[in-house]
Amino acid sequence: MIPWQDWTDDLLDRAWNERRPVLLFLVADWCRHCDDMEQQVLGDERVQRAVREGCIPVKVDRRRHPHLDALYNQGGWPSTVILDGHGRVLAASTYIDAPHLAALVSQAGAVCRGEARPDEIGPLRDARPVGLLGHDILPAVERSLLDDFDERHGGFGRGQKFPHPEALDFAILRHAERRNPRLLEVLEKTLSAMAAGPLHDDVDGGFFRCCERRDWSAPQTEKTLETNADLLRNYLEAGQVLQRQDLLRVGERTAAAMLRDFLDPVQHLFHSGLAPDDGYYTLPAAGRRTRRTPARSQRFLADGNARAVIALLKAGATLGRPEWTGTAVDVARTLLARLLRPGRGMHHAWDGQQRQLAGGLRDQVETARMLLALLQYTDDRRFLEPLEDLLDVLAARHVDERGELVDASERTRAGAARPLEQRLAHGAAAAEVLLRAALYLGRPALVELARAALECHVDDFRRAGYAMAAYGRAVALLLHPPLHVVVVGTSDDPRTRSLLAASSATYLPSRVVQRVDPDEAETLARLGVPARTRPTAYLFLAHDCAGRHIEPVTLRAGLQAANLRRLRT
Repeated sequence: MIPWQDWTDDLLDRAWNERRPVLLFLVADWCRHCDDMEQQVLGDERVQRAVREGCIPVKVDRRRHPHLDALYNQGGWPSTVILDGHGRVLAASTYIDAPHLAALVSQAGAVCRGEARPDEIGPLRDARPVGLLGHDILPAVERSLLDDFDERHGGFGRGQKFPHPEALDFAILRHAERRNPRLLEVLEKTLSAMAAGPLHDDVDGGFFRCCERRDWSAPQTEKTLETNADLLRNYLEAGQVLQRQDLLRVGERTAAAMLRDFLDPVQHLFHSGLAPDDGYYTLPAAGRRTRRTPARSQRFLADGNARAVIALLKAGATLGRPEWTGTAVDVARTLLARLLRPGRGMHHAWDGQQRQLAGGLRDQVETARMLLALLQYTDDRRFLEPLEDLLDVLAARHVDERGELVDASERTRAGAARPLEQRLAHGAAAAEVLLRAALYLGRPALVELARAALECHVDDFRRAGYAMAAYGRAVALLLHPPLHVVVVGTSDDPRTRSLLAASSATYLPSRVVQRVDPDEAETLARLGVPARTRPTAYLFLAHDCAGRHIEPVTLRAGLQAANLRRLRT
């Protein structure tokens, strides 16, 4: 093993006198790449031999020596730095493989002994298996999205047209934050083309799955729950950001169609889809009344129902429809009763009689996302226990040895790996859930799970097509943590409910809302807020309080101002 030393004030003097270089290894205690490098690279006999023959090895934790971290950090941890006795950097990078590091340590020793010039040291390549996440990722995703934008017809790609709600999600988020005129064009052209064209069912409302032609014509008349739920959210959020009532009306009509056509009144769950029926959908309203409606799929899927609940909660808050919020709560409770097995996660489907198929990563993630939304929009604490349970399932059953979030079968190598696009999109969705839950529950370890999962694909996302948009959204949440809104007040106080409603109804790209009762002393102490007699909303950026409000009208303005500060951090 390497005989690590700590940094001392006379270390560089000793290095100069002994004519030896310093191998500085900067680490963070939570960083799995630091452990990987120490075991796989610094544990290699070639590296250990080079260190023993002519190097002073120094291992520094960033928290114990923040000044060294600020001076020598190479953009993340681990940081590998080789110094001479003057403190000059001879070579520096992050993760590096064993053969190259051994050679560089030997070359640096020759420089310090006067046997070689510093410019004779080879470049220190970064051999990290997965790179660090940086701010350059978001512009890269944005550029790729714009490159695939169909400027003539809207949407993405040049052939068969799918709605791609995840790409629209990212465009809405980036435009709300940056006010990019090109993203504005993407949103206005795409959303208008979909709503005005054959993809949209003008008679009954809702959207078909896709269109055969680039100009949004020749629709495939199948309707899916997932498409309608995701587009419902797109239209509501775009309507808020762009202040367009016509987009909000499309969202409202889509919600009504989803409730009418997909919700089963007996099962209290949403059907996964409606069968294609060209003959039915070409008829006007009068003609359709004489025909049997398209058949509903008899399977009720965990992920689709969870997405529908989230969209319905958004519609209830945005459009002032509390009855839709109530329906969303009923569906969520039924979904958990039918498909959740505590300690083992969600099943994938319900056929009206029994559970079907063990659930995959996506089922766990979408259900956890639904539970977070329910806690935010309704403050119904019955959903807290299943959320904690699902997060434990994610950590225990869906993280592989690299830190990637995967299906349980992939983790044990019992199942075939999904395509890269699916792995990226599902892993990004899981990371986003973990980042939001970390704030709500006060569990910072979830942030590192999310970070590790995203780092696994930092070199892949450019090859992932439209799935890169989901990855970009998750990275944005990691780089700019959500605005955390904490409302302190009792649940039966109408002033508390008003503050919660204002917190949820205002559009923000990234926000976590929770209520804390004045007698929850432990939670109040963790958040650093006092128990007040009057309901109060606190806005947090990371661990800094960005505002305190007692009136909904000032809270709405405070949310927007705090979000601008969030983007500058």
